[in-house]
Amino acid sequence: MSFKWRDYRDNNKEKVMTIAAEEFIRRFLMHILPSKFIKIRHYGILSNRSRRTKLKKCRIILKVSIGKSESKTKVTASEFLLKVTGVDINKCPCCSGKMITKMKIEPKISGPPDKNTKTA
Repeated sequence: MSFKWRDYRDNNKEKVMTIAAEEFIRRFLMHILPSKFIKIRHYGILSNRSRRTKLKKCRIILKVSIGKSESKTKVTASEFLLKVTGVDINKCPCCSGKMITKMKIEPKISGPPDKNTKTA
């Protein structure tokens, strides 16, 4: 299936794209909201226009304050999970002993795969 579209990044040039019918339908349906949903784009509390003022009003109404000490403190992932879920990920699920990190394995960073290289 082929259709025309306008590429705004390339000086509004009109281009033609050819894709499978199933892919076109999938992309088209992503633009349809479920029933009872309302599309809000430039309105509401978090819109760019006067966002700070609106958030200040919301904090006053909800009686919520953000102190500088709260926003600057760093929390580790294990501390965060313990606070949110109540599960201590540093505790062994079998014997309840404390697990410690022996070695951290860093991900191997590489470029995109070579077109000529076959993967198994």
